[in-house]
Amino acid sequence: MRWTAPPDRREIALILFSLSVFLVSYNLDNSIRLFGLDPEATHGIVLSKIGLGSSKAIGNDGRRLPGYRDALENEIFGAWRWDGDEVGGDGAERSQLEVAGRHDAMWLGREETGVLGGKVFGETTVNDGFLRWQEDIPQSKLLRHVPGYTILDNVFIFKGTVYIVSDDFDSFPHLPLIVAAIGPGTNTWEIISTEEARDTLGQYGAILRGVTWMSADTTPHNSTLLSLWRTYSSLDPNIDGSGRTSLPPPHRLFFPQVRVFTDPDPLPHFYWIPRRRVDTGFHPYLLKAAFPSLTVMYLEDWEDYHKLELPFLIERIVVADREAAETSMDKNEPALSSAFRLDASQHWWEPVRQTLVSYFGEGDNKSAKKVVTYLHRQGEETGVKLHDEDHQALLQALTKIGKKHGYEVHVVSSRTDETVWSEKLSAVAKSTVVIGVHGTELVDSAFMKSSPQATLVEFFPVDTFTREQEVVAHSRGVRYIAWWYDR
Repeated sequence: MRWTAPPDRREIALILFSLSVFLVSYNLDNSIRLFGLDPEATHGIVLSKIGLGSSKAIGNDGRRLPGYRDALENEIFGAWRWDGDEVGGDGAERSQLEVAGRHDAMWLGREETGVLGGKVFGETTVNDGFLRWQEDIPQSKLLRHVPGYTILDNVFIFKGTVYIVSDDFDSFPHLPLIVAAIGPGTNTWEIISTEEARDTLGQYGAILRGVTWMSADTTPHNSTLLSLWRTYSSLDPNIDGSGRTSLPPPHRLFFPQVRVFTDPDPLPHFYWIPRRRVDTGFHPYLLKAAFPSLTVMYLEDWEDYHKLELPFLIERIVVADREAAETSMDKNEPALSSAFRLDASQHWWEPVRQTLVSYFGEGDNKSAKKVVTYLHRQGEETGVKLHDEDHQALLQALTKIGKKHGYEVHVVSSRTDETVWSEKLSAVAKSTVVIGVHGTELVDSAFMKSSPQATLVEFFPVDTFTREQEVVAHSRGVRYIAWWYDR
């Protein structure tokens, strides 16, 4: 037979057999799965048979491979599917907010709060400033509420009124429990149906994207920032000890009842005269350092929005009203304690604190050295302060224990002309112990470092006691000591 002759049956069969072996070997994993076998286990068995390895009986999840599991292993580890980058389990526990499993393991989830429509920087343009909802007007949603502290989505402001739009009036609290304060500014609230909203608000309007804060109080208070953030932090119960959170930063803070200046408006040609800004309850530097993306707007700004011809949709708003909160408080409870009834992480304040620490260009000191800060008010002409002899005795005692035990001791004044703001807050932020006289300045103690040894000591005059600093301290796991004369 010549070499150019056609192949016979034996040669054709040999060629087909060789191609089959090649295809099966080239894609071995899929070929093995076709026969219902586990590729990883089969590889190990084949290699061990020819002396090149051992059988792999343990998978990536730490369990035996499916073909090798028995009833005992399924009882111990379970028969659930395991996916990479996921916590092991059947997934049922992730649908629950808080549950203890059969082995007393605790799962903590969080409620669905909805996603903000605002886009990240670079994706939102000047063309995204208005919405045309036509007949499908956005409806308001209540996310969190306790008397005086509320979080809402999709709230409208238009011509002197704040509108909550919903066809389910019963899903919202009584309005005086949201906002009760009545002052010089425009801050009337109403709940209207979608049909009424179409007639009142029209078919399109502007939008204030992101998170808006509002302090509805007629008189600013030094707990404003604390109570607003405590309310807002209830949307993320998973804030950890390093301050990591999923919450976007607030964009604006409205004071609709407070004017930006405390003195009467001057004549137009005296515009250059320096004027005294209103006391918002917190140092203006603090807001810029701890909330660098937050813009503060006052009664004049609030009224500007209401004078425009189009409604403004506030995407998400956090409202604080101390007068509304006081309606549900016991006699000796501070108004801000209402906000602490909302479920939140023990580390709720840590994102703000860490931002302030970053402003000073340093992280938390990991050394075991204790830091003690004494915040005094001796330079104040009014208000509570220690007797001079008691103040001097305390200074001597702090100096003595600092030298004896190696503590780092800071003595700072409430007056900015004696201790600049940055020096005072920097000392407080790294303190293990803060000592101070009862007064508005002691609210800065919220920035002290939380630890098992963290302690706040507050001196009160005789027959005077308030629990504001105690509530804040205990919520962060800080030990609180109230000192009243000699006890």
